[in-house]
Amino acid sequence: PNLNQRLFVTLCVFQVTELECVSGQTAGVKTQKTELNQTIEELEAELKAREEELENLKQEVEEASQLQTQKESLTQKLQETELRSAELESQLLDLEQRLENSQLESESFRRSLRSLLELLDGKIFELSELRDSLAKLMESDSS
Repeated sequence: PNLNQRLFVTLCVFQVTELECVSGQTAGVKTQKTELNQTIEELEAELKAREEELENLKQEVEEASQLQTQKESLTQKLQETELRSAELESQLLDLEQRLENSQLESESFRRSLRSLLELLDGKIFELSELRDSLAKLMESDSS
């Protein structure tokens, strides 16, 4: 083979070697690119999971806030109810005391009335005896 042919063959071998080298690098780049794409997908999936978790936490915070508001409202109502209950209990005790006093007064009035009736019965009896005595006196004076 002549020099031109040898140079051509050498150049071809060199180009083949260079192409193999570039091809090897391309495969490495493809592998890196595949790995990077996979990493990107994993990071995107993790980011999406974190965003969902964050959204869930925001919702839980909102629900907790609503529950706190309800708790405060119910606590206020409970305090108002307890206050009203205490007022009603005080009124009930007052009414029970008034009822007891009224019953005692009524019982005392009945006793007094009974005594008065007994006294009146005695006076009526005495007046009746006096009348009978006066009637006898009048009869004895007429005879």
